[in-house]
Amino acid sequence: MAIMTGRRGLDGQRFEQRVRAVPAAVGLLRDLTEFHLSRWGMAAHSPDLVLIVSELATNAVNAAPGAQIDLRFWAAEGVVGIELADPAADLPSRRMSRPEEVGGRGLEIVDLLVEEWGTRPEPRGGKVVWARYRVGGDA
Repeated sequence: MAIMTGRRGLDGQRFEQRVRAVPAAVGLLRDLTEFHLSRWGMAAHSPDLVLIVSELATNAVNAAPGAQIDLRFWAAEGVVGIELADPAADLPSRRMSRPEEVGGRGLEIVDLLVEEWGTRPEPRGGKVVWARYRVGGDA
């Protein structure tokens, strides 16, 4: 279920979406992120934020195929927060990919775009991978 407030502008905006961890879910979460950012008057930040959501969602789909994953996304006080929760216990780690590798650069990309990111365990098992994106300045 998506949750959205009625106010426009940065502070106080939020949405959440639960999806099954299948490859098509990544595109859905990208589209929902772009939609909400547009409604919130933040379309200028869509390229970076959609890419961050895409990378975190891809990792969650790969970590917990077929399981339920949760995207939580909000904006407050000049920061956009993104959380992707999945039931897998394994924590992601940033790694250096070889030039010939097709994938494996997701967290490297996220690290370049955000102010900070990290992981934390979920109380009922699994983990949350989170990121904080600074609006109006360098990350």
